[in-house]
Amino acid sequence: MITIEEIQISLKYMNDTWAFQKDYLDAQTKFIYTADTIDEIRQHSTTNNVDFNYALHRWYNFNCAKIHEEFFILNGATKADDPYHKTIDFYLLDTPFDLKTTVFPKAIKDKSNYDLNNRIGKNNLIMWMYENQSKEGRFHLENRLFIVCSNMVKKSDFTQILRKIKSFIEFSKQNGFNILKINNKDLYSDIIWIQ
Repeated sequence: MITIEEIQISLKYMNDTWAFQKDYLDAQTKFIYTADTIDEIRQHSTTNNVDFNYALHRWYNFNCAKIHEEFFILNGATKADDPYHKTIDFYLLDTPFDLKTTVFPKAIKDKSNYDLNNRIGKNNLIMWMYENQSKEGRFHLENRLFIVCSNMVKKSDFTQILRKIKSFIEFSKQNGFNILKINNKDLYSDIIWIQ
């Protein structure tokens, strides 16, 4: 069984940078879904002749995202019937959402239009992320919630993330969801900022 401690320890073994996600590399590292420990990731990486750093990053991201999703479920969201659905992880207040956890994009050098402490900055970043998302298997234009972290370590700051998810849900119950028009389609999307 995967532990929070193991997830957080994995940060010591990861390089700060890793390759952009590619479908063919993801196919070579499917073992991340069943591995419980860093040692298992290392063994599978060696056996399958794939980059350990790439596999460990995927494992860390996958397991952090699973915990983030579980926080939503524990606080009233309903898990999607199909665990492999490409655009729905859960329903929050009867609205379907895909959940994406990411680090603030390094490609954005001038952050003046992306202040995540206000609605305009959040909406600008949401638009940027939809426009610059993967063009491969993860591409879609459906409702999406983003947990945006100031750095990779913050993805496993589970205390802060749980607190902010609870606040987001309470705010949404009172005020509804943020809505944007992207490619002439109305989408519900928002950012939970983890610094």
